[in-house]
Amino acid sequence: MTADGEPRSLSEITRDMGLNMSDVAAFSGLDESTVFRLWDNAEWLDRVSGRSLQSLMASIPGIAEYSRAHAIRKRLDGLVSDLGAEGLAVDLDALDGSPVPQQLLLNALEAGLRIVRGEANQRTSSFIARFWGREPDTALEALYSTERGHGLLTDPAKLFESSVELAPRLNRKTYSFHSILALNILTHQVSKVTGEMEADLGFEVPGRQTAFMMRGVVMGSLISSNDLDLAERYRRELDATPVYAALEEWSFPTYMRDGRISSDFTLPSSLSLRNTANEVLREIADYNDAYVYYLASTYIPLALRRDPAFGGRLAELTRALELRGADCEDRRIRETCNTLVRRLKELP
Repeated sequence: MTADGEPRSLSEITRDMGLNMSDVAAFSGLDESTVFRLWDNAEWLDRVSGRSLQSLMASIPGIAEYSRAHAIRKRLDGLVSDLGAEGLAVDLDALDGSPVPQQLLLNALEAGLRIVRGEANQRTSSFIARFWGREPDTALEALYSTERGHGLLTDPAKLFESSVELAPRLNRKTYSFHSILALNILTHQVSKVTGEMEADLGFEVPGRQTAFMMRGVVMGSLISSNDLDLAERYRRELDATPVYAALEEWSFPTYMRDGRISSDFTLPSSLSLRNTANEVLREIADYNDAYVYYLASTYIPLALRRDPAFGGRLAELTRALELRGADCEDRRIRETCNTLVRRLKELP
């Protein structure tokens, strides 16, 4: 975190601009008595009213920037201290160098704190569930990452252990939408880094939770292991189990915000998959062969049933599958990609 967020009084912020107390009062429209109470107090942001702060931000250069930086720094300092007390050290260089918005990274650190503290309650489930989505998930991925310079924690091993211990304790209700999402998110992150499967994670959950958690584990494991047999088993499971197919079809559009996150896991009958198409094209180019097989054999056929235009990106999808399929060594993957390409070219 840069030094910009260090506590500074109002007089320090305005000094370089040559503004005195009367100048600040005149430009902002505040009473001089109000400015006087804040002038030499390094903790003035904790004392100023919302309306007065808005007036200062709109009239005095540097106030808005300082307010943002100070709020982020104050929250970060608290999280670094609390996580340190739990045995987790934050890599500040990784945080500063991340392209992810710092607010989202701080949210991820707070999630890590709740997890390592073992806070098995509805508030924790609800908080973790908010990471369902491309941007917040990227922040959570940085929290769990073991890659030096990318991971927010110098050693996230304790976070992995705590996640596995916490997950079954979050599932105390027969049905809770937030707990379903939270279980999926936790198991996905752990399996993506460690490669552990559901049985290895050491807990079971009933009903719909099982289906959605299985998807999180499978996706994470595919990304980490490049296991083609796992992708094929998942495809067969979806063919045999309608609830698995329904959750699979729901996942991408809600994760990419093409569709509204709904507690009944339904999608509107008419839906354009514009954001989903962009993400799928990225994954075809960037992910391993087993994951590409999953896309070509399982998800993309489901997506085309929902949106035959694939967000207006059918031509790009066809070309991406042709190029990637040609590079795959496994015959099953090549044939699956080629079959889908032929189907795409036959579409009107």
